[in-house]
Formats: sequence, C-alpha cells, structure tokens
Amino acid sequence: MTTTIAPSTRTETLPGVMYLGWQRTKLEVKTLLRSKDTVLFTLGLPVMLLLLFGAIFGDTLEGTTVTAGQWFTPGIIASSVLAAGLVNLATSMAIERHDGTLRRLALTPMPTSAYLIGKILLTLLLATSMTILLLGIGVLFFGVDLPTGADQWITFGWVFLLGVVAAAVLGIALSALPRDVKSASAVFNLPFLFLQFISGVFIEFGSIPSWLQTVAGVFPLRWLASGMRSVFLPDDFEKIIEPGGSYQLTLGAIVLSVWIVAGFAFAIRTFRWGRER
Repeated sequence: MTTTIAPSTRTETLPGVMYLGWQRTKLEVKTLLRSKDTVLFTLGLPVMLLLLFGAIFGDTLEGTTVTAGQWFTPGIIASSVLAAGLVNLATSMAIERHDGTLRRLALTPMPTSAYLIGKILLTLLLATSMTILLLGIGVLFFGVDLPTGADQWITFGWVFLLGVVAAAVLGIALSALPRDVKSASAVFNLPFLFLQFISGVFIEFGSIPSWLQTVAGVFPLRWLASGMRSVFLPDDFEKIIEPGGSYQLTLGAIVLSVWIVAGFAFAIRTFRWGRER
C-alpha cells in the first residue's frame, strides 16, 4: 500500500520590516548602554558646554532681558540634535563598516531597511534624551521658560523631528567618507565644530560676518538653532538679535526638508555593507 503525504497548507509569515527594525533598535540601545564611556561622553559633553558657557557669560545680552544661559540653551539643544546623527551615528557606522560588522550583518536575512530603521530610531532616542537633559539644566540653573502655548510646542515638534531626520540621513550618507577608523572622528567633528561657530550656537548669529551668515544659511544647523530659539526665547527677542528681525521659520523648514531629501538620495547611492577597496 502506497502512502501519500498531502502538501501542507500552512504558510510561514516572515517578520515585517518595521518589526525587524524595532528589534534592531533594541539591540542598538543595548549595545550603546554597554559602552558607559560613550554614553557619558555623548550626554555629558553638551551639558558641560551649557554649564560652562552659561556660567562664564552669565550677564544678560545687550538690549534684552535674556541671560547668556537662556540664549545658549536652545542653540546647544539644536547642536546636540544634529550631533546625534551627523557625528555619533556617522562615526558608529564608519567603525562598523571598517571592523567588518556590516559585512557580517549582510550575511543575515535582515534587510537593509531594518538596519537603517534601527540606526534612525537610535538617533531619535539620543536626541530626545539630550534635549530633555539640556532643557532640565536650562530650567533649573538658567531660568529657561518652557512654552505655554500649543503653537510653540507644535513649532518645537516639527523643528525637532526635521532636525533628527536630517541628522540621521546625513549621518548615514556621510558614514562612507572615512578611509579608516582612525580618521572618522576628525572627518565628522572638524566640520561640525566649524558649523557650530557660524550657525549661532556659541556666538550671536547677528554678530557673525554677513558672508559667514550666508555660508551658514546653506546648512541645517543654522535653521535648527533659530527654530529652537523661536520656541524657548521671548517673542520680541528675534527683532533685536536675529538678522532681518525674524526667525524665518518657513525658510528654515524648506532648508531642512531639502537636506533630508538630498541626504536620503545620497545615502541610497553611497550605502555599502562593506568598505570600498
């Protein structure tokens, strides 16, 4: 007697990209938390800068009621949001590419999109943590007032999210630039430090030479910083300090959006699991 086996009607459902991306995010967070030095430096550096600059330049800005600490808080928040992707994410991906981690991940069933989702969500978590920490320092030590109106919180929300996405896609795109691990820190930190000084983070933007203002206006940090100032500083502050007497939020949203699109397109073209020889 011949026995026939009927084909199985069961179908295996593979995990979706978002599920895999979330699992990758949890792994990224666990990996980050295991490196206590990295966590301490990443979160501690902007806090140290805010406390130092706020204490050293403690007087009110000329012609305003805003103290130096209040003025530095939104700028350093903006800088930290961009650094979460443009420095931290780019450096970590460059290291993973050169030590072979990415090449090993390429041999697993995990899709590229899930890996990138994990990196973007990790950037969002880092940026959120640094923002909360810096706001707490600003409120406790420098008298920063939290927004009371819904409009201000909405502005904060879209400025923050555009900044995080721009930082993440640019970090992914630029992670392929370093030729070796030793140069990664210099490749990302040197231009970022330059942007901090010309974008109104450490120096009043109106005091910067006009040609440097033009250069800064091309990059996202200038608009991220002015957007944050529009939320946490008095309404009349922009007329005294900002060039043209306006934060130019619409233009800032356009510039940040353009950088997101350009960074995404560049990231697609440059992303590689292994390093180029």
